[in-house]
Amino acid sequence: MAYLYDLYVVPVWREAFDQLVDDEVELPKDGKFLDAGSGTGGYAIDLAVRGGAKTQVVGVDSSHERLALARGKAEVAKAKRVEFHHGSLQSLGLPDDEFDLVIGDVSMASPSEIVPALVELARVAKKGATVALKLTTRGSFDEFFSIYWEALHNQNLLEYAPQLEGLITERLTVSDAEDVATAAGLKDVRSVTQKERFDYSGGNEFFEAPLISAFFLDDWFAMLPDQEMRDRVRQELVKIIDEERRMMDFDVSIKATLIIGRK
Repeated sequence: MAYLYDLYVVPVWREAFDQLVDDEVELPKDGKFLDAGSGTGGYAIDLAVRGGAKTQVVGVDSSHERLALARGKAEVAKAKRVEFHHGSLQSLGLPDDEFDLVIGDVSMASPSEIVPALVELARVAKKGATVALKLTTRGSFDEFFSIYWEALHNQNLLEYAPQLEGLITERLTVSDAEDVATAAGLKDVRSVTQKERFDYSGGNEFFEAPLISAFFLDDWFAMLPDQEMRDRVRQELVKIIDEERRMMDFDVSIKATLIIGRK
């Protein structure tokens, strides 16, 4: 999973969010930076290079395997001002008021994790420090959820429609995310959102794409009680995608959002 993350999630997903940070957040001239949810470490290493000789960067991730890759990258890059620790965004295991810049990534996390993550990120930031959170907001994957409803209808499974509605509405709106940041104690809260699109040549390519199959599909199909039903719905979804695209790519989009505030 760590290698899949590095090969497929970083270039097609994570770099879009990292670019939002690059475009919208001014790095302090020196100090200690936190990259929470640092994945396989590439962005934390970039922060250390961009921050200059007086900068120290700490990366925290919940996966020991991703951390192993991150440490290997840092060693190859001779990035001595970067260190990586195991922890979660809800429990960083770091002191209060420690960092001059705090960046967190919950773009692939459950929406229920966002509130405690923001509280924890604010806790470890110094007074006046910038806190930035990367997440997907309401409207992400709506193209897929639309045909998911159609597949349930076609298979006489509309009793699962309320669970599907829950998948659609569980993501925060941008306004809700800003309110959560304010409630976590951040000031001057603002947001930036851009649409990111992913194109697939057909239904099978969509479902076999590592980004979808390894990181999202289990959550989307969790509402269906057994494998036989999941296979039925998947086959119906492939049929709908291939019939409706009419020789065009099937595309899904997300709303990549960055919430920025100051402690």
